[in-house]
Amino acid sequence: MGRCVKFLFSTFAITIAILAIGIGYLKVDDVFREQFFARFLNMLSNPNDVAMMDLRCNQLLKHSNVKGHILEIGSGTGINLPCLHNNTNIESYTGIEPNVHTHPYFYKLVEQYDDISYNIRLSNDSAADMKEIPSDSIDTVIMTFVLCSIPDPIPDKVLREVHRILKPGGKFLFFEHTLAHPEKNPLIYQFQRTIEPVWEIIGNGCRFKPITNYFDAMKSLYSKVEYKSIVLPLPMFFVKDGVRGQLIK
Repeated sequence: MGRCVKFLFSTFAITIAILAIGIGYLKVDDVFREQFFARFLNMLSNPNDVAMMDLRCNQLLKHSNVKGHILEIGSGTGINLPCLHNNTNIESYTGIEPNVHTHPYFYKLVEQYDDISYNIRLSNDSAADMKEIPSDSIDTVIMTFVLCSIPDPIPDKVLREVHRILKPGGKFLFFEHTLAHPEKNPLIYQFQRTIEPVWEIIGNGCRFKPITNYFDAMKSLYSKVEYKSIVLPLPMFFVKDGVRGQLIK
């Protein structure tokens, strides 16, 4: 019995030590962290997840809502392509994704569809300075699970830059996970705050933030700011609070 306990304790200690070393290495090595996150994101991006794809394709990115020249901020490994590939309302697609290690996964997914009728281009430029995109040239901007990874005060710059490139009447469509309400969900809120230092490393900068504050700050710039709280159909109990909506220029 004693040997069994010692073995279990040793195994647990070694596992914790390996995890700590791995997380420490992720923290100090930017390239390794981005490579790890690209693989991790590709593993999590499941086009067969019925609930999440319903949120993406039927609630946010339905064909009647996405048209013209499209720009996606944080295109990642291409998880929104299943919603967009056969949309005949799309004229062109530009994806902004600074993590170049996700690009091969994205293009591999593109190859699975033979009904894409529009040009696709990826860029690793910053969404805070999309100088290659002319003003008033984009009909629809898409962003899903991105703002959590953008450090303050850059989200403000991103949303202002989106406003610049959108055509008058153009739409910015989004959903994000948010910080739990400290009074309504105090246990989840405290758990998020506790794990955030590790979560930020594993998630390549992702943090738990009151995301709606960014959109509220845009009410004097955009003609319409609309969003609502949603329960995200994700397996992780501490990433259930979300927001979905649109900004219209």
